[in-house]
Amino acid sequence: MTTQALSPWLRLLSAAERFDRGPYFIAIRRGLALSLPLIMVGALALLLRNPPTAGMRHALLTVFGTRLDVFCDSVLAGTIGIGALVALFGFAEVLAKLHNQRAGHRVVNPTVAAVVVVSCFFTLITPDADASLMASASASLSLGRGLFGALLVASLGGSLFLKLCGIRRLRIPSHHLSNDLLVGDVLSVMPAGMLTILTFALLKIVVDWAGGPQLMAAFDALLAVPHSEVSNSLLFGLGYETAAQVLWLFGIHGPNALYAVHQHILEPATQANAAAVANGGQPQFIFTYHFFAVFARMGGSGGTLSLILALLMSRRTLRGRKMALVVMLPALFNVNEPLLFGLPLVLNPVYAIPFLLTPLVQILIAYAATVADLMPKTGYSVAWTTPALFSGYAATGSVSGAVVQLIGLVVGAAIYLPFVRMADVLSARRSQDVLASLLQIAESPEVSLKGRRCLDLPGDEGRMAVALASDLEGAIKKEGQIFLEFQPQVDCTTGRVFGAEALLRWQHPVLGRVPPPIVVALADDIDQIDQLGLRILSLACQQRAAWRDVLPDDFVVAVNLSPRQLLDYAFHRNVIDILHREGLSPTQLELEITETTMLLPDINAIGNLKQLREAGVKVALDDFGMGHTSLHYLRELPLDTVKIDRSLADVSAGSINEHIVRSIASLSRTLNLSTVVEGVETEQQLKRLSALGCDRFQGYFFSRPLAPSVCQQFVLDANLRPLAYAL
Repeated sequence: MTTQALSPWLRLLSAAERFDRGPYFIAIRRGLALSLPLIMVGALALLLRNPPTAGMRHALLTVFGTRLDVFCDSVLAGTIGIGALVALFGFAEVLAKLHNQRAGHRVVNPTVAAVVVVSCFFTLITPDADASLMASASASLSLGRGLFGALLVASLGGSLFLKLCGIRRLRIPSHHLSNDLLVGDVLSVMPAGMLTILTFALLKIVVDWAGGPQLMAAFDALLAVPHSEVSNSLLFGLGYETAAQVLWLFGIHGPNALYAVHQHILEPATQANAAAVANGGQPQFIFTYHFFAVFARMGGSGGTLSLILALLMSRRTLRGRKMALVVMLPALFNVNEPLLFGLPLVLNPVYAIPFLLTPLVQILIAYAATVADLMPKTGYSVAWTTPALFSGYAATGSVSGAVVQLIGLVVGAAIYLPFVRMADVLSARRSQDVLASLLQIAESPEVSLKGRRCLDLPGDEGRMAVALASDLEGAIKKEGQIFLEFQPQVDCTTGRVFGAEALLRWQHPVLGRVPPPIVVALADDIDQIDQLGLRILSLACQQRAAWRDVLPDDFVVAVNLSPRQLLDYAFHRNVIDILHREGLSPTQLELEITETTMLLPDINAIGNLKQLREAGVKVALDDFGMGHTSLHYLRELPLDTVKIDRSLADVSAGSINEHIVRSIASLSRTLNLSTVVEGVETEQQLKRLSALGCDRFQGYFFSRPLAPSVCQQFVLDANLRPLAYAL
């Protein structure tokens, strides 16, 4: 029963995920994100230009005069006024990058692709001889009126250009043209770019010949129907708002595009209601301009103030809550462009349903309250920037107007909430995919330790690395996010637990557990590896001190070291200081050096290890057998233990691994070194490794990494009743 109930929702989630991961939707999202700083500045200018009350407007003009309007108009022209162009450029650039990624090599320079698409856009919007170039450009470049056209051109133009670039006959070998890489990139795709631009020039001619401007004028005339009783019915109200919302979904400012409806239907009804109230009568019409502004557009089109409430209510969407806090201030004054283009809501398949549904439900609530005489009709003029609850009271002259708004807000939040959670699931899946890819890169043995491994990566991996690096720097200094788990180490000659390896964990507030290789790589990239290493060492020693009266004195905690830590000549003193501070014996600490990442031993590294070993600290060589200098390390480094890499734990009869492990075990006994085999997961592995001379083990067969309290109990239980693996 449960599965059947969830199936439709899961199918919807799967469909949304397919759309959301499509290259065009990814490009749209990132293109709109590029314009977000412009939108935020433009939103503030819009509020200054249109304050909620006449008193505020008068006060601002008194202080700043008409210069305020000039200032605001200039800011709006340079931000929201060119937002469509910025989004188009970003869309085309991202689309080209995604195309290069799918091809496995750079087919085209993304910047060149963006320039070609911009040229196509301006070619298409060029007005005829009777129109003003400036007026046409102003309308076409703005977010509210030109975004849909810009994204449509970017999709068509970008796809055509990339397809033409894939035709070899249309490419000129760049090495024949210029030694400059950029010049070569431009000239190599010049034939494809010229053909793309010429195609859009022909398209412009066809559109003009077909009478495109006349068709738009005819559409406006169709909307300009005479005012009638039918035009103020519930069907009209729902149809008008649905049309406005559908237009917004495609990046077109719905109310502006439907201005003919406002001019010929809503404005006369608004004036008639105001005149009736002024004459002491009762308003006649339900659907006025103020009705939609007050009850269907709280926070802006789509009832997005309800969306902000849903984002704040959702416990799992930390990123969404931060976004809500960023856009809340303009949204309180019904300016929701930062949310429309920043989240985004435009062309977002996940939020399409609640974006359409919420205003309609809010209209039905307000309509029902009006028809039932629970709320007066809107008869008073209010500024469109007046915040919700205040506007409901002001437009109706009754507290019931504010109450109806509050009910609408709550119901709208309930509609948005499940889609907020769906969006969070999709976002988490995308993030986990990128995190998995970043993990592969961080673990890649081909990547040089001396270079930046993550921060300079292209694409999503690089962006995530930069974001995580910033968060990691703060996490190292704060308590809570960085912590340790402990994996027990078992001596099968006695069946007792003789020690545990301290393993780094980072619980990111948004992404959850970040794999340790990524944490180490990022710490190395931002020169925080020493601080991270000391933090881990300190936490491990603190925990061993907490176990002082519970676990045996010979119980050892092993801590991994970064090669760079050993290069610090003062490292041994830092370790000794930590041991003294925690009151630990040096013999209770083991430092592990990873062979596969160890720098060739230098004077400082060897000196640190020798001084620590003389003080009683144990030294282990981790991942032994996987590097190229294993024997060299055995000769040069002061060691107590050799940890055999987990890749060698699979020792089938007659295998190469069997011979390698037998040789390592024999050599370790000769050198009086202990051996610990990592990655033991099955009883069969344990028996074969034991037969080869190994007696100390670590792996999932015995225990996964455990929280300190759980590890403590595991050790106590094992030492009270020796494990059944004793040889």
